[in-house]
Amino acid sequence: MHDYEIGYDSKGKKYKLYLIAFVAAALIHTLVDFFGLGFTKVTGFRLIGSVLFYVVIFYFGLRRKLWAEFIIKFFIWLNVLILLLIIIVKSLGL
Repeated sequence: MHDYEIGYDSKGKKYKLYLIAFVAAALIHTLVDFFGLGFTKVTGFRLIGSVLFYVVIFYFGLRRKLWAEFIIKFFIWLNVLILLLIIIVKSLGL
């Protein structure tokens, strides 16, 4: 019984880290879109839509819905993969 509680606690902490990373990535993406630091100019509708999307996913992620957890984990790992690709391309000078 005690081992199960320890395993669940580590899963809960791991998921909290996913949520924190999701919020940080969502804020970074929103700020990049807001200040126009990306490749294209973002309209207000797209900015409001993306913020609304992040809020809805975060809300259902806090409710531990399976589909929201999947989207959050996918979003984080996609950002990690893109960051690694950027680092590789920059280091090779391509």
